[in-house]
Amino acid sequence: MKNLIISSTEEEAGKTTIGLGIALSSPGKYNYFKPFGDRPIYKKKRLIDYDAKLFKNVLELEEEYEKFCIGFDHSKIKYAYDKETIRDIIVERIGELSSTRESVIVETGHDWRFGSSLSLDPASLYEMIEGEVIIVAPGSRTNIVDDLTACARYFDALDIPVKGAVLNKVDSVEDMENFALPEIKALGIDVLGVIPYIDDLDLTRVSLVNDMLFGKVLAGESGLDNIVEHVFVGALSVGEMVRNPRFHNARKLMVTGGDRSDVILASLDENTAGIILTNDIIPPCNIISKADRAGIPLIVVPLDTYEAARRIERMDTITTIEDDFKIRKIRETVTPGIELG
Repeated sequence: MKNLIISSTEEEAGKTTIGLGIALSSPGKYNYFKPFGDRPIYKKKRLIDYDAKLFKNVLELEEEYEKFCIGFDHSKIKYAYDKETIRDIIVERIGELSSTRESVIVETGHDWRFGSSLSLDPASLYEMIEGEVIIVAPGSRTNIVDDLTACARYFDALDIPVKGAVLNKVDSVEDMENFALPEIKALGIDVLGVIPYIDDLDLTRVSLVNDMLFGKVLAGESGLDNIVEHVFVGALSVGEMVRNPRFHNARKLMVTGGDRSDVILASLDENTAGIILTNDIIPPCNIISKADRAGIPLIVVPLDTYEAARRIERMDTITTIEDDFKIRKIRETVTPGIELG
């Protein structure tokens, strides 16, 4: 059976979500491979990819984490391997992964152009393995049609067939089906599914923020699974801060200096999911004890407040094995919405 090469028109299109949705439709059928690990995390002195961890655990895959990626840094991969070696590694890994399952879901980098110089783009992967290319296209009708038009021209020029496209994160499934589908089909691309925007998939946990910022948990470890829905920067006086309606939002992540004891104490009483303490400053022991009793994580990071907030806002929304509510949503909404034919 042919493998599925899943790429996208842009970054954060939802390739992992679509891939997992497909895999959940046929338990025991699919393995997973992500040549370029672009969401790395250190676990037990090993560098692994978050998406690989998700697939390994949800699909109960037997292989070790190292088998799911060949590298995590563009320049390091380019320095370590020539194109022929990369091809040999890809073919070998696909052979290994397909020996335990019928098919392999191969997830590419940020978009269909990414990794071209490393031969890790979907066109190069298609030439290496027996696979079918699926393009995930998110956004508005106009953006999707424009992006898929560019994709169709590119793959047509290389004489590479595209199995189809999945339209993801759309505001109106009905509008997309009525107006965009005819234009896309005219390009010679089949539409395999139209998936609505799912709010829950944009939520994240405090534990993920901690991992991404390489923080140190001072207190409230029991609350690391708290859901983050809003981010609030505590740079104002406490008086001004409490008058701001956003400060009273539930599930908020507070970002403030470790020396702002007044802000930290006020935040511990206001629907706070977690507190990021910047500049590597540790607050007094009484605050640490209070946070621990409340189950609100205090996480200290070496970054300044602006940089920490900027990184959090730009952080990719990731589905992890702990996000059972996201996996359930994918199973209920994404899986039945995709028809591979």
